[in-house]
Amino acid sequence: MRLTPWLAALTAGIALTGCSTGPAAREAAQAPVAQVSSARAHVPEDIRRAGVLVIGSDLSYAPMEFMDGGEQKGFDVDLAHAVTARLGVKAELRQTSWGDLLGHVESGEVDAAMASITDTAERQARVDFVDYLNVGSVVVAKGALDGEGITALCGRRVAVPADTIYVGLAEAQDARCPAGRKMTVVTVGALADSKEAVLAGRADAYLEDFPPAAVAVRENPSLRMSGAQIEAAPYGIAIGKNRGALAKAVQLALYELFRDGTYDELLEKWEISEGSLKTGAVNGGA
Repeated sequence: MRLTPWLAALTAGIALTGCSTGPAAREAAQAPVAQVSSARAHVPEDIRRAGVLVIGSDLSYAPMEFMDGGEQKGFDVDLAHAVTARLGVKAELRQTSWGDLLGHVESGEVDAAMASITDTAERQARVDFVDYLNVGSVVVAKGALDGEGITALCGRRVAVPADTIYVGLAEAQDARCPAGRKMTVVTVGALADSKEAVLAGRADAYLEDFPPAAVAVRENPSLRMSGAQIEAAPYGIAIGKNRGALAKAVQLALYELFRDGTYDELLEKWEISEGSLKTGAVNGGA
C-alpha cells in the first residue's frame, strides 16, 4: 500500500538504472539464454525490440525499493530483475513520484509500475495488477496509546500520506470514534513524512505497511508497532489496461520464480517471508 520513508525521494522522472546486488537478482539479471522462459512468447513486440521493460517506482520505501549509495535496492528491485530475466529483457527502474505512478502507466510513459502498490478495486479501474505479495498495515506509535492497534487512535493525532489507502483507513476509524475523542488526521505530502511527523512530535502515530514499519522500528528505538496487521491485501505490479499480453508474460514469469525457489529466496533475504503470496492473480485485490 505504498507509501514512503527512509531515504529522501529523488526528483520525479529521473531515470535510475542499476541492478540490485542481491545474489538471486544478480544471477537473474545476468541469466543465460537458457533461463529465458516460455513467458517471453507473450512479451509485446515493442518491448522485445527495445530489450528493456521500463518500470516506474518511487525508490524511497525500504526494504521494498530504495536507493543506497547510488544503487537501487530492495525486494521489488530484485524481483523486477528476476522477472525480466525470465522475459529475456532488462529492467529499467525509473524514479517516479508516488502520485504519478498509475498515471504514467495509463499514458504509456512506463510499461509497468512496481512500488509496493496495493491492488484495490478502485485502482483496478485504471490499471491491471499482477499480485505478488500480501502485506497489511500497522500502527506505528511513539509512546503509549490507550490500547493497541487502530482502535487506540481515537483522540490521537495520526499522520497519513495523501493519495494512499491510509487516508481511508484513518477516516473509517475516526467515524467509529466516540464524540469528544475524534482523531486528528495529519495529512502529509510524502510517505516518508508520516514517520518524520511522529518523530518530530507533530503526530502521535502513523499508519504504515508492515515491511517499512519493521525497518522504522529497528532504526528508531522511540517507535513501536501497536497491535496486529490491519486489512492485509496484495501488492501488485501495475500494467496498462491495454497491455493484457504483458500482464500474462509477467504472471507466467512469476509462476516460474515461485516454482524454482527464487521468490522464497528473495523473501528471506529482505526478511518479509510472512508476506508470501504465490497466486500470481490478476486483479486479486478487493
